Amino acid sequence: MKRVISPIGFITLLLRIAPFATATPVNSNSINNNGIEYYIQTDKSIYDLGENVQILYRVSNLTGVNVTLGWVVDDPLAYYDFRVTQGNNQIWRYFHQVYVLGNRPYDLGAYESKEFQTTWNMMNDNGTVWPLDDDFLISTGMYDVIGELSLLPGGERVPVSVSIEVIPEPSSLLLFGTGLFGLLVRNRTKAKK
Repeated sequence: MKRVISPIGFITLLLRIAPFATATPVNSNSINNNGIEYYIQTDKSIYDLGENVQILYRVSNLTGVNVTLGWVVDDPLAYYDFRVTQGNNQIWRYFHQVYVLGNRPYDLGAYESKEFQTTWNMMNDNGTVWPLDDDFLISTGMYDVIGELSLLPGGERVPVSVSIEVIPEPSSLLLFGTGLFGLLVRNRTKAKK
């Protein structure tokens, strides 16, 4: 005698498995350039569609001496630059100005780090930096999250990136699974008649 799982049992099983399907560890990458580490991190590598992506970008001096990476001027051209791309298309961009009083070098002391965090809400900004009404939710797929420190002349730009995957939200998977299960039960019932 074959045992068939009930629709309620199937839905319960999906609900128990769903949280583990997207639970992944921190997703990070770094580039070491002349003793300076450029590091980017997202809180995980797989996201449900519509979920916030937490991004951390850090620049660390791994040497025992002070270094100057470039110049910071009271100008929006010196900033932490965050981008999300899919292939050659820029999906989202956010920059945070490096604020200082007056012009001065962007220094890192021996073994010092500076970091900045931001959140991407999975909206495509449609090529506009400032909030307009033309933003829309992205689709599922693979995306690259890029961080970069942009300083004025003398500053070397070293972009560092990680890839993330955006999957359908669990409720969509649950609806799909329930529908598929219903079709299987219906076909089995028809075959028995």
